[in-house]
Amino acid sequence: MPGKVDSRAMREVNRSIVLDMIRRGGRVSRTDLARRSALTKPTVSAIVEDLIAAGIVHEVGLGKAVSSGGRRAMLLEFNEGSAAFLGIRFGVNHTRIAIADARGDIRVRRDFPSRVGDPETLVLQAVSALDEAFDAADIPRVRLQAVGVAVPGLVDGETGTCVLAPNLKWENVPVREMLGDKLGVPVVVQNVTTTGAIAEGRVGAAKDYRSYVWVGVGSGIGAGIVLDGSVFLGRKGFSGEIGHCAVADRGERCGCGAVGCLETVASAKALEQQAQQALTRGEATLLARGEHPPSARDIIVAAQKGDELCRALIERAGTYLGKGIAYLQNILNPEIVVLSGQLLEADELLLEPARRAAQQHALQLEQVPIVQSTLKQHAILMGAVFLAMDHALRSYRMMETRSPIFV
Repeated sequence: MPGKVDSRAMREVNRSIVLDMIRRGGRVSRTDLARRSALTKPTVSAIVEDLIAAGIVHEVGLGKAVSSGGRRAMLLEFNEGSAAFLGIRFGVNHTRIAIADARGDIRVRRDFPSRVGDPETLVLQAVSALDEAFDAADIPRVRLQAVGVAVPGLVDGETGTCVLAPNLKWENVPVREMLGDKLGVPVVVQNVTTTGAIAEGRVGAAKDYRSYVWVGVGSGIGAGIVLDGSVFLGRKGFSGEIGHCAVADRGERCGCGAVGCLETVASAKALEQQAQQALTRGEATLLARGEHPPSARDIIVAAQKGDELCRALIERAGTYLGKGIAYLQNILNPEIVVLSGQLLEADELLLEPARRAAQQHALQLEQVPIVQSTLKQHAILMGAVFLAMDHALRSYRMMETRSPIFV
């Protein structure tokens, strides 16, 4: 029995090597694959025939002759339409879906308003949007291999259950089960900060680092942690909840029930509440007075125009954010900290006080870079797609050399 298992594992390794070379290398011949992989020509030919039969690889014509009068080799090409992966990001204001092809390239994005407190309806909305999205992506829906889901809350990675998402008003929502029953494919569920960190490490600002922290600053605040090339999830997947660590002596009560949490002083929601309170007090500002609080974007735009109140609010949020980042630096000693999310539209108005406060509170021998995400608002959704790919195509990760290998 061990011999059979080892033989099967070796075949899978060889298959992954050949497939990855075709996927990454453009058009290539069987001879080139054998030379580059150090596998025998019969082994490569057998693998290629299986891949062709499965529709994953196709022949695309003859290449140039290697010598005068020599035979021209048949070239092979990866079929990017052979599989599809779905990424879903459930957000407080909007829910977004993305259809990616077999290479992981996102072909279609769609979004729609979220219904807070009604997970069943939100899941149905996401599923009902798929037929049109697959048509637009020009990939048959039957080729869907797996789904990656990002949720802004505590996620039990083993069961795919959202244990608590205060801003969505979700509690013990079986996300994986709900989507799996409707779609009939594997579903992987993680916190939004985990998926954001995955994407940033693969193709974003953290791609050259093996230990880093990705901090999302939106309606809530959380951190995705990568240590020595692997995502750190904690015992139940609840790591990185920096937004629920106390940084203020008093203030608004947080959705988690505590007072003084980072989210209550440095999130987009907190900024909007503070701006509305200032309007109620009649403070001078460019912000319009109305029934609803100004949006975070309204505050950022006013600050960029020189509004002193809005600039002060953003600076205050950045200062508290930097204090929270300092805790992460003291505990984890990362190589870099990447910030992303709605409030990062303020750029240096937020970043400069955050860096200053982090330097003030962190115990360090050298300053840790605090930078803005290069993926910006796309990081979390891209990470959800990577989750789906990693689950369905684990063999691809065996060939990664420059990007972190995520569990």
